[in-house]
Amino acid sequence: MKEKTAALIYGRNDGYKEDERLVVHINSLLDTFDEVLYLDWNSPDAKGSLLENIKSKLNKTGKLKHFIIPENIVNEFTGKTPGVQPCLSVICYNILLRRTNADWIVTTTNDIIAPNKQIFNNFLSKADKNTFYTISRRDIEYDDLQSFGFNKWEEFRNHLDKTSSPRHWPAKVTPNDNYSLINCCGDFQLAHKDVWNKVKGFEEQMIYACFQDTNIQKKAVLNGFDLKAIYDIPLYHMSHKGMGNDGSSPSKQQYNDAWGWVENFQESLNDENWGWNGIDIEYEMI
Repeated sequence: MKEKTAALIYGRNDGYKEDERLVVHINSLLDTFDEVLYLDWNSPDAKGSLLENIKSKLNKTGKLKHFIIPENIVNEFTGKTPGVQPCLSVICYNILLRRTNADWIVTTTNDIIAPNKQIFNNFLSKADKNTFYTISRRDIEYDDLQSFGFNKWEEFRNHLDKTSSPRHWPAKVTPNDNYSLINCCGDFQLAHKDVWNKVKGFEEQMIYACFQDTNIQKKAVLNGFDLKAIYDIPLYHMSHKGMGNDGSSPSKQQYNDAWGWVENFQESLNDENWGWNGIDIEYEMI
């Protein structure tokens, strides 16, 4: 029996990035994966979920699970901690990790055009269930896709698959960081569900910016799994105004401690209820 695939993403209705970007991202994921889970986190109560803005432009496949954690609940949870990320990826991903039954799970960001389904499935047919993979993105200009036509993203991707080159960009955040195999390693991280469960997802106390993805890759190694970067599965990161392709962002005002969470980290601080396990969270299917 074919193993099921899922992609996990999150967002917030705050005007941070263009709606058309998310439409392309989600539709590309729906084309490649058996299931896509989207969590809208901390959108202002007066605005509601970002998905409501774009729902009419999404392909209606019945494969998209739409979860909402509203602003009032987030305020209770974070206690309005100064500097906490308004869109808290570690909690978002963990909630979704606990709510998919897929065999192979990708965590990704809403800047990505997903890889071609056949290319991705061919890789999975040979993938090692005891390896944590980080797949290197290839950078493209958002304006180029806009000029080509957002509704022609698949044709645009097919052209890029034939003309683009792998992105080799090593990274190191502390002297003994042997886990950040590529820069911006969190844009497309893939592992079998058993790996995600064994490492207990992302560290939920990493409430500030950066290093969560390096940390989880170290967690994989600490738990006895292999770590590998993949360069020959083409997927594309769309640039955006006001931010660099190196992962810098004006929203990152306070950073997690790289020494505590990477250099000296040895054991997960998550308990067995990571990902709000045991709490019933409703969702809609789109």
